[in-house]
Amino acid sequence: MAAPSSSVLRALEVCEALGQHQPIGVRELSRLVEVPRSSALRALESLEAAGWAVRTNGMWSLSLRPAVVGLQASGLAGLRGLAAAALNRLSALSNESVRLWIREGDRVVLVESRESAQPVRFVSPPPGASLPLHAAASGKAILAHLPRQEIEEILALPLAAVAAHTITDPARLREDLATVRSRGYAMTSQEAGDDIGGVAAAITDPSGTAVAAVSIALPMHRLTDAIVANYGGAAAAEARGLSAELAGSLRAD
Repeated sequence: MAAPSSSVLRALEVCEALGQHQPIGVRELSRLVEVPRSSALRALESLEAAGWAVRTNGMWSLSLRPAVVGLQASGLAGLRGLAAAALNRLSALSNESVRLWIREGDRVVLVESRESAQPVRFVSPPPGASLPLHAAASGKAILAHLPRQEIEEILALPLAAVAAHTITDPARLREDLATVRSRGYAMTSQEAGDDIGGVAAAITDPSGTAVAAVSIALPMHRLTDAIVANYGGAAAAEARGLSAELAGSLRAD
């Protein structure tokens, strides 16, 4: 049998330590795993390139990728399978574009869609498309339900304007996130793209931290206050149900 790769073993050791002590700097991590700082940094950069680690203001944390792999390894059909019925119900209710997103660092990644049958509609991008957390309804729903320190670390990053109305001011975003927490869902109005609005609600893990979100996107001419309340409430209800199912599945395993 061939000898195991020392670099792979070191990356796995670093990954385990990262999960236990995140967020953490390279110097402290190298001390914990008893390797030179340069070796720890190479392992972290390899994990970052593979999508398993994220770097924020010089501090390192695991991405959502290990949690998603863990869900798949636990015997679940995966979050996509778990959310299928909820996405179908939201699609039937709204006849708009319904999506499932997961968090990857300071972005959300699209993993599943249900398309609208209406002549004028927003066509979802392909699976794997991503947006900054601060620019998307799904991202803001997730961001509002992260630990306070993590929220502040993300708001301290350069906040890119991906559309004309993207909110990039941290103070305004803090106010927006407080509203998300109080009403149970997020909304955007041309913040992720021209003539596109939407609502979204966060799916949380057993600790209450957001790991994913369900969203409904539609053209601005259909995004009335009544629609926001109706679809936002429905998305929030489905997200609460999915959070409970996710917690039950993890406990069962």
